Amino acid sequence: MRGGRGKRLIAHRGGVQAPEVARLVATHERGRRDMLPPATGQRSPGTERLRARRAGAPARTGPTPRGRRSLRGLPMRHLSRRSNQMKIGILGVGAIGHTLTQRLSAAGHEVKVANSRGPETIPAEVLASGGRAAHARDVVTDVDAVIVSIPLSAVPGVRSLIDEVPADAVVLDTSNYYPGRDGAIEALDNGQVESLWVAEQLGRPVVKAWNAITSQSFELKCSPAGSRDRIAIPVAADAQTDRELGMSLVEDTGFDGFDAGTLAESWRQQPGAPAYCTDLTRDQLPAALAAAVAARSPRRRDLAFAAVIEVMSDPEDRMGEDFIMRLNRLLFSPSGVS
Repeated sequence: MRGGRGKRLIAHRGGVQAPEVARLVATHERGRRDMLPPATGQRSPGTERLRARRAGAPARTGPTPRGRRSLRGLPMRHLSRRSNQMKIGILGVGAIGHTLTQRLSAAGHEVKVANSRGPETIPAEVLASGGRAAHARDVVTDVDAVIVSIPLSAVPGVRSLIDEVPADAVVLDTSNYYPGRDGAIEALDNGQVESLWVAEQLGRPVVKAWNAITSQSFELKCSPAGSRDRIAIPVAADAQTDRELGMSLVEDTGFDGFDAGTLAESWRQQPGAPAYCTDLTRDQLPAALAAAVAARSPRRRDLAFAAVIEVMSDPEDRMGEDFIMRLNRLLFSPSGVS
């Protein structure tokens, strides 16, 4: 969220007013679209310079980062002609689904993507790396994995599609709960872990991945394996082989896949937690996950959401580079993340 005229936005951190928020709250219209209703296929303004510098899937070179898991032990269905080529369906072409389609197809996977309005409405740039636009029911058939990249409130509406997914395919979910956007969901407000709620709605286990990174960072901050400051993305699932598959796909999108444990523990990567959208490395992420406090996260999530809405409601303010990430670091981390 970009520097504007610095309105007096009152924000608290641990009961103490944080004037840094007022300075930060003047940036970034390209933060994670999960915080607001996504505009399918819409690109964030003002990112051309950074995109030119960082665009494209990273080369698969350099040493394998610590903690990288192989796909050994996965059913043969999950391996295609190439050792790591998969058939992947993506439901949703918002900011995260957009980049997923580009990166995973560039990595050599066979990618089909659908939105709610039909394949003819999917922008050509989404398909530039080889992805294919399809109707939703075609996206969920004959695949090794399906990625659900839609607002959490829309998840129950795709149950009939997920019922068509092959039984041995893996379902991955990128959603987050924001009551101000999704409406109140009683089970989540009472403390149910978001991933477990999603699994209940879809009627099958899920892998939680790509939820804890802003769309801006996901688009612009990919880097080759082994890069010193490579961002790590937590991946949670109940089955180890599912986590390994999720981490491998995260690696294919240009980030370190980090084993964050089971779905019951995935509240540690939900909005408001220190690991959520704060661009941490593999070395920093374990401490951030461990520092999460379940009772604190919803309050901090809502505070960050209100700050973003406040800025975006003023036409004279602009959110600049990394605003949401820096705001999250300020509000979510116990003592800040440098």
